[in-house]
Amino acid sequence: MSTITTRPNDDSTVLPRFGTEFRTDLQGLRAVAVLLVLTYHAGVPFLSGGYVGVDVFFVLSGYLITGIMARELLSTGHLSMQTFYARRILRIVPAATVVLIATAIATVVWLPITQWRSTAAEIVGSAFYVSNWQFAASTDYLNTDSAPSPLQHFWSLAIEEQYYLIWPALLVLALTVAKRWLRSQGKGFSPLTIATIVMATVTLISFCWSLVAVSNSPEAAYFLTPVRIWELGVGSLLALAVPNLRGISTVLKQLLFWGGLLAIISAGFYTIAL
Repeated sequence: MSTITTRPNDDSTVLPRFGTEFRTDLQGLRAVAVLLVLTYHAGVPFLSGGYVGVDVFFVLSGYLITGIMARELLSTGHLSMQTFYARRILRIVPAATVVLIATAIATVVWLPITQWRSTAAEIVGSAFYVSNWQFAASTDYLNTDSAPSPLQHFWSLAIEEQYYLIWPALLVLALTVAKRWLRSQGKGFSPLTIATIVMATVTLISFCWSLVAVSNSPEAAYFLTPVRIWELGVGSLLALAVPNLRGISTVLKQLLFWGGLLAIISAGFYTIAL
């Protein structure tokens, strides 16, 4: 089923207008995340934990995407998967295709023929957004002395695309089943409540999995979707919680903002020994 229909809900008026206004706070967090990742790759000694910027991107992605879906569902009464996927394709695929074509050309021109086969496999994996699984099996991302793949940065995009593919489909399925069951029981139906329960369950399972993977398989903990999805899940849960957070005081908002920002920056100075 590609569309789930519910009754429009006034809660949509308290959700952020994702995509309709410039969010300086979110853009600022993106800038901090970019700087952290850049300092990590630049080898800045006291910012060896800068790769945490990727985690920030995942949380932001989950927050933004779920906010968009929640607003559509609550304001229009339906969620169209066709429209959602079309928007994601138009936003990501053109630029990604240009990068992959340019990489293929550069590989033939500059890389030795012995690397053509492996790079070609990575191009195919990146084109289908499964490269993170490839790198998990063959790469130590945290080993800065090893020669990186020209497409290694696609691993995080692959995880996000897999999230974009699975989360709307899972949400539509859960809402459809819950709607039918609750109505058969004569009970009310709250789309946000169902979405929160589903995402909280997925997030908890993924987080527990990540705790095990960090100790047993660092590469899996870094690259694999089931281990990373909890970060996107945290962002999704924050988006779903927005209607319940509007009443908090300005002082508490400021404490949360500055405390969160300090925690993100502080994480850049800390590296977990793997």
